[in-house]
Amino acid sequence: MYFEVSERQVLDASDFAFLLENSTSAFDYGENESNFDSPPCAQDFSLNFDKAFQPALYSLLFLLGLLGNGAVAAVLLSQRAALSSTDTFLLHLAVADALLVLTLPLWAVDAAVQWVFGSGLCKVAGALFNINFYAGAFLLACISFDRYLSIVHATQIYRRDPRVRVTLTCIVVWGLCLLFALPDFIFLSASRDQRLNATHCQYNFPQVGRTALRILQLIAGFLLPLLVMAYCYAHILAVLLVSGGQRRLRAIRLVVVVVMAFAVCWTPYHLVVLVDILVELGVLARNCGLESRIDVAKSVTSGMGYIHCCLNPLLYAFVGVKFREQMWRLLMRLGCSDQRGPQRQPSSSRRESSWSETTEASYLGL
Repeated sequence: MYFEVSERQVLDASDFAFLLENSTSAFDYGENESNFDSPPCAQDFSLNFDKAFQPALYSLLFLLGLLGNGAVAAVLLSQRAALSSTDTFLLHLAVADALLVLTLPLWAVDAAVQWVFGSGLCKVAGALFNINFYAGAFLLACISFDRYLSIVHATQIYRRDPRVRVTLTCIVVWGLCLLFALPDFIFLSASRDQRLNATHCQYNFPQVGRTALRILQLIAGFLLPLLVMAYCYAHILAVLLVSGGQRRLRAIRLVVVVVMAFAVCWTPYHLVVLVDILVELGVLARNCGLESRIDVAKSVTSGMGYIHCCLNPLLYAFVGVKFREQMWRLLMRLGCSDQRGPQRQPSSSRRESSWSETTEASYLGL
């Protein structure tokens, strides 16, 4: 995407040729324009790669992500009278992922041709993308912390007045995401890139601001949520390993998948961004070959990150026995299935998470 990659500050005519460097990632907040004493590197290879790679990938992820997260939301909403705190967070996570993938067709057109949707939609699409990027990471951290308290400390902070507490938590999460997206509303616009001879959705503010936003996204949108998840799940695993039991071992495998999915999908991209920031700040020497490889790497690794939006329905819902049963019942009510399907003994009055691997795992908050 270009709204975070091709953003350039317009200076004077003599500097203009050294600006408007093209890049390829949806989360990149600037190129190496700090090196004004060197001519810009040719971007033909990375541009051609983007035009072939990004539209195909974004179109596929749009379909898969919308269907998967839509199914999760439909199942959870059908049980909204009995949602647990984890289920409520999962519902918000599905909404965040669905809204994120809704922006992908716009960026596919931007990569294939140019931005043809105007500055207004540029601001909205850019802000919406980043709001839901942050929301996904924060909600995963909330789920991890909720289970950590339930399992390690046997404390369920949402047991009393759960709707109010969960609602307040979600309001805080979305409020923070909106705050982090304010630069998108203010500085994003559809502007003409003279060197590329095309219009793209891009930022128009100083390099220092772009670098600060990239560092903020790296820390707040990835490192801190990952550290929270790693800390919580490490303690959860320690408790489950001590308690033992085959059912608990299945819950352990599920926990490992949860952490690894987020790390595997997003770590490569943020490592590439870190290298790009070091080049931008002059810590690493500027090299056209390196910059070209970084551009391509950002396209590939950002695609891996977007795949996480499609994996969430599988990792946080479809692996759950209870969720599959609820999905089957919903299909039967809609007339999409016959009466043959998974059968289950009536559950207790205790609230269970819709993604539970087993009844015991549900009791453990998984």
